[in-house]
Amino acid sequence: MKMFSKHIRLSLVALSLLLVAPVGALAQNGGRNMPTFESFDLNGDGTLTESELDEAREKRVQERRDDGRMTRNAKNHYEFSRMDSDEDGLVNKKEFEDHQTRRRR
Repeated sequence: MKMFSKHIRLSLVALSLLLVAPVGALAQNGGRNMPTFESFDLNGDGTLTESELDEAREKRVQERRDDGRMTRNAKNHYEFSRMDSDEDGLVNKKEFEDHQTRRRR
């Protein structure tokens, strides 16, 4: 009986962790599935070109489709020029994060 009780307590702890972990992940990005800069920086050089951004977006949409997830907002992305605030033809991590902050509002 003592061993059974111990297993139940461990199971409840494990279950509670499984329930809380997704909530913490949602809280980190405001409850949205916002991608990271690194997920778009395909060549890892610390900047995004317009073609790199387009390629990463298409890759993300395809991954969502392959997982059976909806892609209803796939066409509602902002133009590269709206992210490139200093108009140098590249988007750095700060510009990307500033853009995401504006989109959350």
